[in-house]
Amino acid sequence: MARLSAFRDVFLAAAVLFFGALPAAAQDLTGAVWSVCGYDGAYTWHDTRLVFLDQSATETGMGLSGYFDWRSSGGHTGREWFHGTLDADGSLALQGVEISGGASIVTSRYLAQVNDEGTAIVDGVWLDGAPGIWAALRDGGQGTAERLCGTEAQVS
Repeated sequence: MARLSAFRDVFLAAAVLFFGALPAAAQDLTGAVWSVCGYDGAYTWHDTRLVFLDQSATETGMGLSGYFDWRSSGGHTGREWFHGTLDADGSLALQGVEISGGASIVTSRYLAQVNDEGTAIVDGVWLDGAPGIWAALRDGGQGTAERLCGTEAQVS
């Protein structure tokens, strides 16, 4: 395990020297609370939190797991557990696997893009239930992600 950690550290240092910044897939998304904003055509979801609990290297990037704590303007709440991937180009794909703490939401599939700094998730969509758009900021759950979402955007 220590050998893998040392290899990862050398890889990350080389990436910084070569690219000037870490590729999105090298960013550690864990250890922080992300503020999420979203819109599904009926409700806003601006009081939602995202937590990545685990991130591990795969052949194409990183494997992820964690949860969303969803809260809508219509009173819908619940925790959605997910598994997913973060590819080297910053493409994020999450798949909801279970709902706890509320029966008013459903699991969904999520696609988005993580910025190179690993501080924002943008251009997000969710595809199941009531399809919607979303974005998130790594801000410790301070709720500043709302400025990333425009609820006037069309949802289809």
